[in-house]
Amino acid sequence: MSKQTPHSTLARWSRAGILFGTRASRTSPDLERLLLDTARYAPGNARLFNHAVAWLTTYSNFIARHRLKRLVLDELEPHARPTLGLLLDLAVTHGASRELNLAADLCGRHDTPRILFDVHRGSATRRRLVEKSTSPAAIARGLWALKPEPPTDALRPAAWIIQRNPGYRDRAIRKGDLRSTILETLRLDAPDGMLDSERVLAQRCAANRPAVSRSLNDLEIEGICLRHPDPNDRRCTRIQIHAA
Repeated sequence: MSKQTPHSTLARWSRAGILFGTRASRTSPDLERLLLDTARYAPGNARLFNHAVAWLTTYSNFIARHRLKRLVLDELEPHARPTLGLLLDLAVTHGASRELNLAADLCGRHDTPRILFDVHRGSATRRRLVEKSTSPAAIARGLWALKPEPPTDALRPAAWIIQRNPGYRDRAIRKGDLRSTILETLRLDAPDGMLDSERVLAQRCAANRPAVSRSLNDLEIEGICLRHPDPNDRRCTRIQIHAA
């Protein structure tokens, strides 16, 4: 479970290219976990939610989509999943990659509809307004929320984001595909950047093994060799990324 806070979530988004007027974090954010934290804290900050929709609409190719899918299942609390699902749905509607549906399809809906943002719970007038005018996308997730207007003028350009977060460049080049998930899973989720086998890698990537094998082959063509046969047992091949 994330140890982040609402303030640090804004700081990480500032580092990733949203103009929040807050000091940016010192390190590049883990984008997939940043989306999870956004879903957790969005009810208390509608501006955070709307700006994240805008960012994801523009920069969805930075997201390692299979990894996001796996983290939704492994780390995101069930009560926060419909909020993330709505965020992803809205981004896709506004032009983000439809491949985000890999994760969105797992986010489900609330059985009993509830108001999404705390600000709309503050008065009976606001509650009636949001219940009457909620967007169809929100209803589909069991939420009451007005249709957002993503503020595209609150985003840094891609060149600014990549200059300050050089690791995002390769994500964008690979358009967040399974190669991105393999690399980010090894870098961020595997002790010492290593997993015991291709089978374990497939499980950690929430993908089938043939697809993972093909992606490993593609990475080898790029000059990134992640398969390392065990010298003592040729039947075993560990998957490891070496630190730069």
